[in-house]
Amino acid sequence: VAQECVDLMRPLAEERHISINRTSVPTTVRGDHDRIAQVLTNLLSNAIRYNRDGGEVKLGVAEENGHAVITVTDTGIGIAAEELPHIFDRFYRADKSRSRPDGGSGLGLSICKTIVDAHGGTITARSEIEQGTTIEVRLPRSH
Repeated sequence: VAQECVDLMRPLAEERHISINRTSVPTTVRGDHDRIAQVLTNLLSNAIRYNRDGGEVKLGVAEENGHAVITVTDTGIGIAAEELPHIFDRFYRADKSRSRPDGGSGLGLSICKTIVDAHGGTITARSEIEQGTTIEVRLPRSH
């Protein structure tokens, strides 16, 4: 799923000379392929949209303590510390000045959280202004 999503988003990244790099170990989770792809595509899209031209997006997939750990890291504009607790809320947009065509509806990360929750996982974010953002998704591995 990770490689499919990278391949899908690569043309969008290339328009802005943003590189997408993927590192992963093979892992399996029990879940809906299309919904997990929706989460990854949304996270990659955000990492590209809020990045700087010539920046980088990293998609990592690893295993840790019985979970698949997926991280999407960008070198973009970052999210202010006071905004981080709200970014998974419905209709929340960290930058209130963004118009809808530029900034979306504020539903993407809320939808991601709903999908991850439905799969028994967690989604968290850490960020620094002008340094970038990392979103981490943990999903239980299937055995």
